[in-house]
Amino acid sequence: MHHVNLCVPPTIPDEAGAEQPGTDVERRWLEMLGYRRVEAGPEISAMAQVHWFEGDDGTQVHLTIDPEHAPSARAHTAIRLDADLDATVERLETAGHRCNTIAFDGDRHVFANDPAGNLWELIGPLAAEAMLRADAAS
Repeated sequence: MHHVNLCVPPTIPDEAGAEQPGTDVERRWLEMLGYRRVEAGPEISAMAQVHWFEGDDGTQVHLTIDPEHAPSARAHTAIRLDADLDATVERLETAGHRCNTIAFDGDRHVFANDPAGNLWELIGPLAAEAMLRADAAS
């Protein structure tokens, strides 16, 4: 996968309830997931206002402002965080995001909605497996 394009509304209430540009609120979410803002090339920037973010693995999340944004109840973006899952979930929960965890297919899957209502699935090792890996690494 190269990138996923997600829609966000023009404004979203921030943690304090104040309306902020949707892309700014989403940026904070994406940073908690380990993505950083990247500049788009001049060709695409001349065509539209772009908001691009990239992870360490090179995959990207593009945000598009949509005044009619209506998040899907089932469509979602799934990313594998592996050993970073616990720290990421802690950052999300500390910031007030609700995370629901289930285990299947030998992995832990954490579901959370971003501030625009888009559903994310964060995948990593089962909790005991993560602890064994951390012990082996030290």
